[in-house]
Amino acid sequence: METVFLVLLIVLAVVAANAIYARFNMVPVAFLQIAAGLVLSFVPLYKHFELEPELFLFGIIAVLMFNDGQNTNIRKLMHQMGTTLSLSVVLAIITILIVGTVTHVLIPQFSLALALALGAIITPTDAVAVSSITSKVMVPKEAMSTLENESLFNDASGIVAFNLAIATLITGKFSIASGIENFLYVFVGGIILGLVLGYVIVAIRIMLINMRVDTPSVIVPYTLMTPFAVYLVAEAIGVSGILAVVATGLIHGLQQNRLRLTTSRLQIVMSTTWSIVASILNGTVFVLLGLSLPGVIRNLHERDTGSVAILVGLAILLYIVMTLLRFLWTQFDFAEIRAWTFHDKIMNSAVMALSGVHGTITLAMAFSLPLTLGGHAFTYRNDIIFVAAVVILISLIVPTLVLPFMLPKKVSAVGEGELSDAKSEMVRNAVNMIQSQGVSPEGGEVIRIIESQRAVEGRPNKAVLSALYDKTFEIETTTAEQMLHNGEISNQEFAIYSKFIRQTVTQHANGFRKHLLFVLKFQVITRLSMSSKARKRRKTIRQNSIKNRDRTREEMLNKNKQLWENIRKMEIKPYNRVIVFLTSQMTDENEVEVGLVRRAYDQRHRRLSGTRDSQDQQNELLVQVFQHEHNFVQSQVASNKYSRELGNELYQQISTDQLVSLQTIED
Repeated sequence: METVFLVLLIVLAVVAANAIYARFNMVPVAFLQIAAGLVLSFVPLYKHFELEPELFLFGIIAVLMFNDGQNTNIRKLMHQMGTTLSLSVVLAIITILIVGTVTHVLIPQFSLALALALGAIITPTDAVAVSSITSKVMVPKEAMSTLENESLFNDASGIVAFNLAIATLITGKFSIASGIENFLYVFVGGIILGLVLGYVIVAIRIMLINMRVDTPSVIVPYTLMTPFAVYLVAEAIGVSGILAVVATGLIHGLQQNRLRLTTSRLQIVMSTTWSIVASILNGTVFVLLGLSLPGVIRNLHERDTGSVAILVGLAILLYIVMTLLRFLWTQFDFAEIRAWTFHDKIMNSAVMALSGVHGTITLAMAFSLPLTLGGHAFTYRNDIIFVAAVVILISLIVPTLVLPFMLPKKVSAVGEGELSDAKSEMVRNAVNMIQSQGVSPEGGEVIRIIESQRAVEGRPNKAVLSALYDKTFEIETTTAEQMLHNGEISNQEFAIYSKFIRQTVTQHANGFRKHLLFVLKFQVITRLSMSSKARKRRKTIRQNSIKNRDRTREEMLNKNKQLWENIRKMEIKPYNRVIVFLTSQMTDENEVEVGLVRRAYDQRHRRLSGTRDSQDQQNELLVQVFQHEHNFVQSQVASNKYSRELGNELYQQISTDQLVSLQTIED
């Protein structure tokens, strides 16, 4: 139970950091997640927290790498395969060798095998971390695409080299021939196994689709379990589990056209699920980094007060070495990135060098270091984890500070204000179309639905809302009094209907004081509207009711049924007058408040009139609305009132909403 609680707290820290970033995005989300981990480290439960290395790779990294694979554009990957392999394999191996040698020379206490293990840990880059720090600058497309493809395979290169170094560290033996042979077996074997399993898994999923067994409760868990199953099989036969899940993910991405034969609801659920899972797991890695740092630093201080400064200096030097290697590698065309001018080439090389951000896989391998070595505690485990953590932090901080000065600021083709105004205009036009067809509860419900297409900032104005309820209360009461005076309704029907007038207003009034005023106002108006003759008749009705209470239950039910039928009929006139009033009062400034009041009356009208199940009419009207919106945007783009980019944003909004609506109709 304690383990579950610890995990839930970590997830809560991720959610808290993401929530802060959604509101204040001046700082990359990775830094906020690390800070959340630091805060979490003060919780007593985490004082002796130890994460199992195998669980980290199996439960987090395998899932993330599978998701990266299935979201990779396979055509771009094949087009850049030479560059990708040059960076992810050749440069990775060279970097590991150079970093390991430098570390061993500077700190002889680190054996060459341990130094190479450190090199393998800090070499892999993280495309997700790159995206988090470059969200506000325009990274050249070729460079960004190369970084994403590189991160798919250099993780595996680092892990394979890491495993070889750890094996050498444990056994004390290393053979170049056997090392190369082992590397090829693990690397190539992982890819081949992943491709084979990927085709089998996709074939089974397509079979389920053809058998109409493609509900979210089946397909979503099936897909989520895929990386776990592939990783376990790969590790069981001694090949790279990470490369296997990447290859399986690539097959899933390659087969997306066939996998789209599923229902729209499943596609939405699948996309949303993977987005949430990837976000939580990526955040978990950085929270764990922040959570682990205080304990690692504390252990280093207990062993040697000067070791922290030395390791920080080593981390800075190694980061400089790796950054310089990446710059030279691309500048001398060992990894070719298309550039039109020499300046573009320099810029691409600098971006590639600075964007070599380290994150998920680096921390994963650092935590994967064995706790014991030769039956004794692994002396330098905390040292390696600390150096890896500092390299991660430096690789995040440097590009965050430098890239904004090198690259132009990312400017959206469509401004938020422009998009918000266009959405409001589109929705308002659709509302006018609905209202032109007459007053109906279905129309009111559709208006409520499509109003969610625009993001309304702030809260409704309470004063405006109260004034509207005051007026609608007055309209309904006046209309009911007129109907009573004209003999259209009885005193009993007037009394019962008046209760609904009171309920509508008091339920939505703001605060106890306002609620009490409405109640008193209702009571005064009701009593004044009743003549002495009417009160006498009401008293007679009550007396007759007492005298005749022994009448059969069936007669009472019939009378009540007729009474409610009469109330349903008489409710139409006041409701229509209220809706006409609200429609006439709607402006750009009060459309939110008017919408809230109308929604309250529409809900009450459906309850009284028995039209709550008129779903077919509502769905038909929704289809008309989406088509009307599409035509409206098309006409605005054709007349150059909207830019093509703005039109595309609106088309995407309409298509998504229509997809959800149609799926709801199917269900």
